[in-house]
Order: sequence, then structure tokens, then C-alpha cells
Amino acid sequence: MLVFGVDVPLVELVLVIALIMFVLLIEALVVIGMLLSQMNKTKKTLELVQKMTDTLLALKKEEIEVLDRLKKR
Repeated sequence: MLVFGVDVPLVELVLVIALIMFVLLIEALVVIGMLLSQMNKTKKTLELVQKMTDTLLALKKEEIEVLDRLKKR
């Protein structure tokens, strides 16, 4: 095949392009895997923050109840 007056072997060109596509596919799969892992970690972190918030709210309620009981005495 002639490209700009230079003879380029078509089979080798196709193989190189296929190799590049394969490497890009592997890279994309690795990036997707890393994103999924990070998403799961973020989800666990959000659940822990929610649990901590609920615990702090319960502690604050108990504190208010104890203060109210102390004020009544």
C-alpha cells in the first residue's frame, strides 16, 4: 500500500494497530476496576459516617435528657 509515496506493509500496520487497541483495552479495564474499587470504598465510608452521625445524635439526645433531669431537681 502506498501512503504519500512510501510503501507501507498493510499486514504489519494492521497488527500494530491491533496491538495498540489491545493495550488500550487492557488499560481501560484496569481503570474501570480501580474506579469500582474506589466507589466501593467511598460507599463504605459514607455508611460509616452515617452510622457515626446517628450515634452522635443519640448521644446528644441522652445528654439533653440527663441535663433536663438535673434541672428538674
